[in-house]
Amino acid sequence: MKKMKKINAKKLLIIIGVVALLLVIIAGIIFFYYYNKSKKALETIANQNTETTTYGIYVLKDSSYETANALKGKPVAVAKDNLYNDVLNIIDEYEYKIVDCDDYFSLIDSLYNGEVQGIVLNTGYLSLLEEEELEEAFEDKTRLLTTFDIEKEVEAPKEIETVSPFIVYISGKDTWGHISVTSRSDVNIIAVVNPEKKHILLVSTPRDYYVPLGIAGGAMDKLTHAGVYGTEVSEDTLESLYDIEIDRYFKLNFSGFEGLINAMGGITVWSDYDFDVENIGHFSKGENQLNGLQALAFVRERHSFATGDVQRGDNQMNVIQSVVQKMCSKSTLLNYSDILKECDGTFATDLSTDEIAELVSFQISNPGDWNIEKMSVSGSGAHEYVYSLKNKAYVMIPNEDDIENAKQKIQEVLNEN
Repeated sequence: MKKMKKINAKKLLIIIGVVALLLVIIAGIIFFYYYNKSKKALETIANQNTETTTYGIYVLKDSSYETANALKGKPVAVAKDNLYNDVLNIIDEYEYKIVDCDDYFSLIDSLYNGEVQGIVLNTGYLSLLEEEELEEAFEDKTRLLTTFDIEKEVEAPKEIETVSPFIVYISGKDTWGHISVTSRSDVNIIAVVNPEKKHILLVSTPRDYYVPLGIAGGAMDKLTHAGVYGTEVSEDTLESLYDIEIDRYFKLNFSGFEGLINAMGGITVWSDYDFDVENIGHFSKGENQLNGLQALAFVRERHSFATGDVQRGDNQMNVIQSVVQKMCSKSTLLNYSDILKECDGTFATDLSTDEIAELVSFQISNPGDWNIEKMSVSGSGAHEYVYSLKNKAYVMIPNEDDIENAKQKIQEVLNEN
């Protein structure tokens, strides 16, 4: 019996991204009648132009402060991030003596060093501390007094003609729960869609890619860290890397994958081998009926196989095939609105309902299979200084030849005749 390992966010979320994007584009292709039934459900994931960032007010664990109000008149540090002014407006009622910090790392240090009595921290930053095995130390030293949310409207996208080529940014969040909350983006996929040619190119960029962020004057950091500062920062960073303009985004998380499989009533997946996953069960060679949790275990297991990641990749492709087949079935399309309702809050897009309707209508008028290509860029491992941690961390130095190849391929799909 093999123990379950931590979910491989990159490979699992690539599956989630492919499946979720196909769900939106393919839905209603055969049975347009059912689109009207689904329109209301679509509105729960479409037209999503806001993001929520959660902040916490923290003090040292052994301090005497029990409430946020108790810090009145005391020095409290605030990071000068992209929501700095919004944070100040919200905490103004507490009448703190504000101490500015240039970044989150120096913010935390100011609390540890006794320079301030409290700090206001973007809770999404905790995932970055976890990455460097610093989260446990933070939790041991601090205490949370209260939290508050800041809802930010993402820049309204320009209108697109859905019969013309366009680019979608797929952001895979390494989290559970509601998708609107900002967090680290562990999978970053550029989907280049050419509807007329029925051609989709998926370009996957490693989470540890060492790139200039779309904030702080292009400070060098891991691509995954951009997500903490919001979807727009991730988009700006990737636009600069590939010399492109992203038209739309699509965000999803682990809840979205498990919820999608369960909402579909499970899927039938082919396994090339017999193997076991502890606390989940046995997978038989041949067809297996899987629920959402079982599908998660199936796509991330690698230690049971001699070829490891190679077989895991095959299993993931088997799951994608099973999901797409079930999405296109009459029984699934009949319950399309129910499926979207079950997945509410776990994936979202700023594609409008009208744009999705146009894609569906175009597909009905131009039936046929989509050609889906996938490519990844690579690099070499190194330890370099990263902006968000103010320290050295493992990164991947981009392979410039791969970047140039991806740029060329993107333009080929966009300009395909």
